[in-house]
Amino acid sequence: MVYLLLLCGVVLELSIVKCARTRLGSSSDTTFDVTKFGATGNGRTDDAKAFESAWAAACNKSLGTTSKVIVPSGSTFLVSSVKFAGPCNSRSITFEILGSIVAHPREAWGNEDVGEWIFFHQVEGLSVVGNGQGVIDGQGDSWWRHGDQSNSPTAMRFSHCNNLHVSGLKHMNSQRNHISINGCNHANISNLHITAPGTSPNTDGIDISSSTNLNIQDCVMATGDDCIAINGGTSSVFISRITCGPGHGISIGSLGKNGKHDEVEGIHVENCSFIRTQNGVRIKSWQGGAGFAKNIVFSNINFESADNPVIIDQYYCPHQTCNNKVSGVKVSNVRYSGLHGTSMAKNATINLSCSETVPCTGILLDNVNIKSVDAHASLAHCTNAHGTAHACTPAINCLKS
Repeated sequence: MVYLLLLCGVVLELSIVKCARTRLGSSSDTTFDVTKFGATGNGRTDDAKAFESAWAAACNKSLGTTSKVIVPSGSTFLVSSVKFAGPCNSRSITFEILGSIVAHPREAWGNEDVGEWIFFHQVEGLSVVGNGQGVIDGQGDSWWRHGDQSNSPTAMRFSHCNNLHVSGLKHMNSQRNHISINGCNHANISNLHITAPGTSPNTDGIDISSSTNLNIQDCVMATGDDCIAINGGTSSVFISRITCGPGHGISIGSLGKNGKHDEVEGIHVENCSFIRTQNGVRIKSWQGGAGFAKNIVFSNINFESADNPVIIDQYYCPHQTCNNKVSGVKVSNVRYSGLHGTSMAKNATINLSCSETVPCTGILLDNVNIKSVDAHASLAHCTNAHGTAHACTPAINCLKS
C-alpha cells in the first residue's frame, strides 16, 4: 500500500510539472494572429478592435522579447481608423500583412476629421512587411468623388518610429497619401507597389517630413501626386531604383509655405525612371519662406515622355496668384548627373526658376541629354541660377557663372 501511495505521489508530481510547462509555453508565445483575437476577415465586419487587441498583446510582451502580429492570408479584413502605439516592452515588433486590409468607404466615416487610417506611433524596431502578398486598400475612390479632401486621412502613417522597416506591401487607392513618415530616424523602405489613378487628388506615394537617415529602394509607384515628396526637417535620404509614373515625380518640397523656415539636406536620388510623369526631379518652394535645400544629387535618371523632367520652382503657388516676396528658401549645391530621355514639354525641358533675391547657387549639370518627343527644339530656362553645365542637351547657356 505504501508503495502504491508513493507511486501515486510520483505520478501526481509529474502531472503537475507537465501542467506548469504547458502554462509556461502559453505565456511565452510571441506570435499573435488577429483572428485569434476575434477578427473575422469576411470583408463585412469591422475588425479594428481585434487588431488593437492583438497589437496590445504583442506590445506588452515581456521586456526584451521580439513579437509578431499576423494578418493571415486568404482573408479580407475591414478595418476602421486604428492606432498602434508604443512605447512597447518588446525589443522589436513585426506586423506581418499577408491578407488584405480594406478601409470603409467615405460614407461610413461621417464628418469626423481623422488624420490617418492606419497609424503607427512611437514604436522602436518596427517592421511592417507583406512578403509581396499584403494589400492595403484605402477605397479612395469614394473620397475622390466626394470632392472635399480637407479631412481625408493618410492611409498609413508612421510617426516617431525609429529603426523602421517597411517592405513587400501593395498599397492601392489611398484616401490621401499612401504612406506618411514623420519624425522617424533610420528607416528602410523597399519593394512596395503603390497604385492609384493618375487623376486621383493628393495620393502621394510616400510623404516624408522631419525625418533622417532613410533608404527607399526598389519600388513601383503610379499615383495622382508625387511619387515621393520630401518636406522640411528631412536629411540624409537615399532613394534608388524607383519606377514612377503616372504622377508628379519625386519632389523636394514644397518648402516655405506661409513664411515657414524649412531645412532639407543630403538627398540622393539615383537609378530611377519617370514614365509619363507631370514632373521628373523637382525642387519647389513658396515665395516668402526661409531656410535651405542643399547638398542634393540626382544621378542616372531616365525620363520617358515626362512633362517637366528637371525643374527648380521657387515661385510655387498652385492655387492662387501669389505676390513676389523678398525672402525665399535658399537652394544650393544641387548636382544633376547622367540624366537622359524624352520630354513632352512645350517650352523648356530644363527649368531653373530661382528667386530674384535669393539665387540658386552651386548648380551643376553634367552629362544631360533630354530631347523633345515632338521634334521641337528642347530648351533650357534659367532665372537667377548660378553654376556650370557640361555635355548637356539642350545647351544650358542661361546658367550664370
